[in-house]
Amino acid sequence: MSNKTKNEIVIDMADEVQFTTEKDYIEDIICKIENKKIYIDPRYQRRNSWNKENQKNFIDSIYKNMVSHSIILVNIGASYHIALQKNRHKDGEYFKGLLDKGYEYISIDGNNRSQTITKYKNGDIDVKYSHDKDKSLFLKKKLSVTTYSSMSLLQMHELGIKVNQGQPWNRQEQRNCINSVVADTIREFSTKFDSITEKISVKKSRMYDDELLVMLLFYQTNKRGGAQDSWDTMYKKETADLVEFKKVINEWGKILKSHPNKKKLDKSFVYNLYTLLCYLNEHNVTIKKGKHNKFLEVYHQQETLRKNEKRALYLVNGEQKTWGDLCRLVASNIEIRIDKILLDIVPFLEDLTIQKDSKRTFSFSDKVNLWVSSNGMVRINGDVEDETFNTQCSETHKYVSLIDVMDGEKYVVDHVLPYKDGNKTVLKNGEITTREYNLWKSSRIPQYV
Repeated sequence: MSNKTKNEIVIDMADEVQFTTEKDYIEDIICKIENKKIYIDPRYQRRNSWNKENQKNFIDSIYKNMVSHSIILVNIGASYHIALQKNRHKDGEYFKGLLDKGYEYISIDGNNRSQTITKYKNGDIDVKYSHDKDKSLFLKKKLSVTTYSSMSLLQMHELGIKVNQGQPWNRQEQRNCINSVVADTIREFSTKFDSITEKISVKKSRMYDDELLVMLLFYQTNKRGGAQDSWDTMYKKETADLVEFKKVINEWGKILKSHPNKKKLDKSFVYNLYTLLCYLNEHNVTIKKGKHNKFLEVYHQQETLRKNEKRALYLVNGEQKTWGDLCRLVASNIEIRIDKILLDIVPFLEDLTIQKDSKRTFSFSDKVNLWVSSNGMVRINGDVEDETFNTQCSETHKYVSLIDVMDGEKYVVDHVLPYKDGNKTVLKNGEITTREYNLWKSSRIPQYV
């Protein structure tokens, strides 16, 4: 019979981890950081959010021996061997990748502290102390470093949350340390679009720019708004349409890139823009080359007019709403908003966008028909942008038998006018060429058109 009482918590002691805490010289800690022995994994660390005053106060605390919290590290080599022993393949791949790069430890907590001491040592923090002008005293100070002998990815996730309970991680910071392809993708585009999200009114130090990208990814995948729990599920179950997201988010970035950073854009503005681009992408419509700036200008004008309209023009659940009401909750009333946005943008679509041809490549029969219509003559040379493919050859075409021309390793059908510019995959825009010539011509417009 069990002796367990009500509300009694049972902990599996197999989950117990071992650690040591020692005082390390600051110069040794900095040496490990600069020599890339300590890996600052962005999934377990808050961003560099300390301002100059925070940094100065921390340096003061070191000189006064008033630093109480440890920098927390995990030993990579031991964690890798334990992962192999316990057949945790995903963990093993992660640790092996870091070992191959020369890293010895993963930093779980202490990123701002580590970056601050390194910057101070290198003179990147504008503060001087009369008693230690050459920083020799500072470098001989010690900080507590707690090193865990080995951990799994799940244990590091749990530890990362627990050590930040004084100032708890928000939901996006918790999602960030989930070992997931979704987390990897959001970090990738957060880094790529760092200068673009600077133009948006979100608090980057707490990863609300990442959360905005998560909202867009959830919409891309589900064509509706979501909430914290549904975003968590998308991360954990890795249920996200990453392929289409990457297409649309890159278009989104190209458009917002041209926005002058005088006044930050609000979340509803950029969210509405994404839903519009998502709709256009579904219908095989893309922005014309060189028209991204103009697209933003038109969209910005229209969104401003909608926002400034104070009349309640939209019926939601029997209640009249203004545009501002619709946008107040960014991930709600999306269908009503996209209908209005499309209605406004339609007159400009012909000038700003192209309908992509759904047929990307020429077929077998297309190749045959082109061979017949050209009497078996295949292009082997030509001029493009004042360059000649083969200056030693005066001939531009040669005869190739039908059997030979069907060898796709040697001969391909080229879009004479580039497909990427919206030109169709039709016979009048096709020409059989050698594969070498086709690769050289690429997506450029030839002079013989």
